[in-house]
Amino acid sequence: MRNLDSKLKNREISYKALLKYGFIQEYKKYIYKCKIQDGQFEVEVSISDAGSYAKLIDLENEEEFVLVDLENSTGKFVGQLREDYENIIDDIFVKCTSKEVFKGSQAKEVISYITEKYGDELEFLWEKFDDNAIWRNKQNSKWYALLLTISESKLGLNSDKVIEAIDLRYQKDKIENIVDGSKIFPGYHMNKKSWITIKLDGTVSTQEIFNLIDNSYHLSIGNKCGLTGDSLSQKVYDYLTTIPKGKVVTYKQVAESLGNKGLARVVGSTLHKNPDGDKYPCYKVLNSKGELAEAFVFGGKDVQRKRLEKEGIKVIDNKVDLSVYQWKQS
Repeated sequence: MRNLDSKLKNREISYKALLKYGFIQEYKKYIYKCKIQDGQFEVEVSISDAGSYAKLIDLENEEEFVLVDLENSTGKFVGQLREDYENIIDDIFVKCTSKEVFKGSQAKEVISYITEKYGDELEFLWEKFDDNAIWRNKQNSKWYALLLTISESKLGLNSDKVIEAIDLRYQKDKIENIVDGSKIFPGYHMNKKSWITIKLDGTVSTQEIFNLIDNSYHLSIGNKCGLTGDSLSQKVYDYLTTIPKGKVVTYKQVAESLGNKGLARVVGSTLHKNPDGDKYPCYKVLNSKGELAEAFVFGGKDVQRKRLEKEGIKVIDNKVDLSVYQWKQS
């Protein structure tokens, strides 16, 4: 039997993902079984608060095949069994767990916010510093935030207390106005002329941090329009009201109306938070191929299709012919 507790260190289990993967819940224990080697052997993985383990069962005699867990066991047959066995364990950990280094409540809120709004996951780039990670913009691979575990002394404070903090981009011409040395600090380990650091201990409100994250994200893609946060969102929503009946636009078109075509992905995330689908007709916004959105916020692509067809827009195979229906603004 192989103990998996060490593999779970600093990892968070998604119990919803376990069930989706095929685990069966038995009280407080989650159990997964899978046959390998043409059904001759069965892998069993058990995960619970009391401990997690994996074992390989020889189905011919219903006994555990312990050789796969003995390092000095060699041979082609044992080697192949071990490889199949470990591939299943590794696949479960990849698909059902995530790295959990940052445990503070505000850090968790930040992680959830970025995951939900931008769909970006933390990247742990440094093996020696596995308590530091970054988020990068998928459009150009530029970093827009770093999540850190550092001593307060690194921020110029008279304290060795270890804290969680976030580094964000900020406007160079305004950075002197926001850095105060108590709530907002010069960027740690980054260019202090264009980055700031914020402690994730409640000193700065979570909503204010969210706004600064949005600002940093927009700066990472060259937000030449100068809009951030709510002002940018409202510009997007207002634009939707100008689209003529029977016409559609693309995400890129909406972004261009803001003055920066690089904001297409931001437009998509903004539409996903549309507060009023009737007032702001986001169903008229399609990708560059004219395809409907699988995750259309008000009910999926079937609802989007019905709303488009109601305006006389033909939808064939969940796609609109942009050469016919795209709004060409003067």
